[in-house]
Amino acid sequence: MLMTYLIADAVFAIAFAITIRRHPKLDGPRHWFFACLLLFTGFLGLCLRGIIPDILSIVIANSVILAGGVFRWTGIRGFFGLRCHGWLLPVLFVLPATALLGLFMAVWPSIPARQITMSVFTILISLFVVRDILRRRNSALIMETNLLIFFVGAEAVIHFIRMITLMMTQTPVNSFLQSQDQPDRFFFMLLFIVGLARLLILVTLVSARLQDELNQLATQDHLTQLPNRRWLLERLKHGIEVERRGGKQLALLMLDLDRFKAVNDSLGHAAGDELLQQVAARIQSRLREVDMVARLGGDEFIVLLEDIAHPEDAARVAEDIVADLSRPFQLTRGNEADHEQYHEVQIGASIGISLYPQHGSNPELLIEQADTAMYEAKQAGRGCFAYFSEELTIAVRKRIALEDRLRKAIEQRELRVFYQPQIDIASNRIIGAEALVRWQSPVDGLIAPVNFIPIAEETGLIIAIGEWVLRETCRQGRLWLAAGFSPLTLAVNVSPHQFRRCDISALVEKILAETGFPAGLLELELTESGLMDNQDKAVE
Repeated sequence: MLMTYLIADAVFAIAFAITIRRHPKLDGPRHWFFACLLLFTGFLGLCLRGIIPDILSIVIANSVILAGGVFRWTGIRGFFGLRCHGWLLPVLFVLPATALLGLFMAVWPSIPARQITMSVFTILISLFVVRDILRRRNSALIMETNLLIFFVGAEAVIHFIRMITLMMTQTPVNSFLQSQDQPDRFFFMLLFIVGLARLLILVTLVSARLQDELNQLATQDHLTQLPNRRWLLERLKHGIEVERRGGKQLALLMLDLDRFKAVNDSLGHAAGDELLQQVAARIQSRLREVDMVARLGGDEFIVLLEDIAHPEDAARVAEDIVADLSRPFQLTRGNEADHEQYHEVQIGASIGISLYPQHGSNPELLIEQADTAMYEAKQAGRGCFAYFSEELTIAVRKRIALEDRLRKAIEQRELRVFYQPQIDIASNRIIGAEALVRWQSPVDGLIAPVNFIPIAEETGLIIAIGEWVLRETCRQGRLWLAAGFSPLTLAVNVSPHQFRRCDISALVEKILAETGFPAGLLELELTESGLMDNQDKAVE
């Protein structure tokens, strides 16, 4: 049995040596190679008891075996991204064990004392190994790591049962490792089997890690760690299928950096690489979790926006990205001849947008259309976006400009409330009025609600507009009452979006308290469809 283990240990040592030669930067195999050498040497020393002095076959051999176990542990730490601590761990574990083994051989020369010492230190190492694996377990290698935990735990359990057996059984002082009169001979057989299985799992872990890295190289850009063109095409193809079944749309944003070549030429490729990494980080910060950004190569990036509600949603993301990339970048790398520590550079970005299904029904066509649109954006002056359709580009830019103006209009009090009277036909008297909001633009004059209320509802500005209209109506109604006019019932339209997104009851109560307008004279109007969409709040 021991000879079989020695042969297998040598085979695994050769396998780890080949791995080290082919993948020198991979943590783990180097430590496991030394672990195999130490275990082989230690067990060989145990086999030669009677031929070599006892100090070598007992104390030194067992210490070397324990050192092999520690190196196996440090290899696992390195493989899972933890510090190996150099020679600190072997010194902390091996030196005390060597001292105890030497003491037992000189003072209490019994097999159980030495083997219990080895079992105690082995159990401690196993517990630390399991702890480290659980701390940094990789979800991509979950099956292999679970098997490794199982076999390491099994080794600790076997050693624990072995300790109990040794404490309860008398063993002759001069008993050999594989002697028939040794009570834990059966446990050695189990430990050899578990040890071989553990080595096999370590080899499997290395193979799985290398395969995972190959997959990443095939689908990931090594510089920015973003998906590459291959991954993008797979994701885009899947996204088209999903949107086709759901009747929805997606957008593809082709992004090219402006003035990147000047940075690369003046500061060097290292600075250019750092700039690309920072650009990738800024783009990612502007996206949702479901969105994706990929690097095609050079200074070209592609953003995939799935499940968008309106074409202008893509334009808003494009504007955010353009604005963010227009801010200065701080670079720490540069030419060796340049002694400045930091370099501040400023670039820009031009973005072309294609939409599914409007501009194409397959990944290649959508990318081609977005690329065409991107060159249109460059010709339009850079630092902007363009759709593949010129008409859509103009319409979306107008819509976004109107949204920006509407935000400023709320702040600059350009909104007005007009009142449409309600007349009692019998008495020909005004008994109430409906509050109607209008936008008094200094540029375009009076703008009807149909031209800005839909935008306000999509962007959430309707919350602020609705609150202002309600407060202004109650304030005006209170002024009319104070001026001696007959009480009028004032009706205010409530948007379904306002009804859904805010506590309308609390808002009305607050405004009535602030303005002093009687609650009995205020009516809130909501369409039937708005009530059906918000049944829960309507009941409340």
